[in-house]
Amino acid sequence: MKFKKSIYKAEKLLDSYQHDPDITLLNAFKKASNDIGSKGYLLNIKYLYVYQMLKASETLPDWYVSLAKSKLNRLESYFNSSFQNVLQDARLETETLNKFLTQRIAWIYQGKFRVYPTTPLDYLPLELRLKVYVFLYHNEEDAKARCHLRNRISVTLAKLGHLELANFYSVYNWLMAQDVINTHFAESSHLRHSLHSQKYASQSTKRLAKDGQDVTIMTELSYYYTQLLNPKTMKYDRANVATIDLVALYYDQYPQLEQLSLPLKNYLRTKDKKEFYEKVAQKRMKFIRDVVHVPYTLKEPKLSPVNQDQLAIYNYLLRITE
Repeated sequence: MKFKKSIYKAEKLLDSYQHDPDITLLNAFKKASNDIGSKGYLLNIKYLYVYQMLKASETLPDWYVSLAKSKLNRLESYFNSSFQNVLQDARLETETLNKFLTQRIAWIYQGKFRVYPTTPLDYLPLELRLKVYVFLYHNEEDAKARCHLRNRISVTLAKLGHLELANFYSVYNWLMAQDVINTHFAESSHLRHSLHSQKYASQSTKRLAKDGQDVTIMTELSYYYTQLLNPKTMKYDRANVATIDLVALYYDQYPQLEQLSLPLKNYLRTKDKKEFYEKVAQKRMKFIRDVVHVPYTLKEPKLSPVNQDQLAIYNYLLRITE
């Protein structure tokens, strides 16, 4: 969809209506498509932008205000439904996970979420990251925090390959940000930059897939641990402790993640690299003794794919703390 062209048309319509508030300029809003999935729906964007910019001035006719409110509500419902579909496909809509996020995550960021500084949420595996952002958004009332969460949701969607949905949601964030004081998300220049960045992120994902290099769970977990244990930024606080437990909870196919939770937390607290290395090495050895089977006719140990992944986690943690 041609979102950048829609932004340009929105700014032109606002300029024309402010110069000469002729109601006939707005009449086409009544005929604009209600099918959000169609290209014709883009026509709505310029009218919704005018509404967001001028609703406080009371220069818009009542029918226009009513229609704009209805279409904005329709957009919100559309996005909620779209996110739910993505998360259900990734088995991320569970009572256990929602309970954890309510008790351990939501209160940490309530009313305070911003894109910067980087939070531990920003390097969670992508699907889990999307789940957390969407959950926080649905439980957030602060207008500025909601803008930042919509932005992170858009970026994550693009990285997961849902580019059109990401772009549409960025435009929606731009529209809604017109109501928020002192936020750069209301600027069309920032929106154009976001659309460009999301296109690049999506293309990078597609290139990896084309080359047979789909991002695996192990790759994403390795990225998470790299960021978590970065000596320059590692911090022992409630946010990092919560994400360690969140990763262990979600990836229950790798039970050793829970066993590694305490050594990881202690390492964040003490910064004692030697102690952490020894703890991980001990757990790695115990894991090998428990799962490795050496057939009589073979000299090399034989591991199942799941066990190979689990061993890789131990190996990676040892390597980045050497």
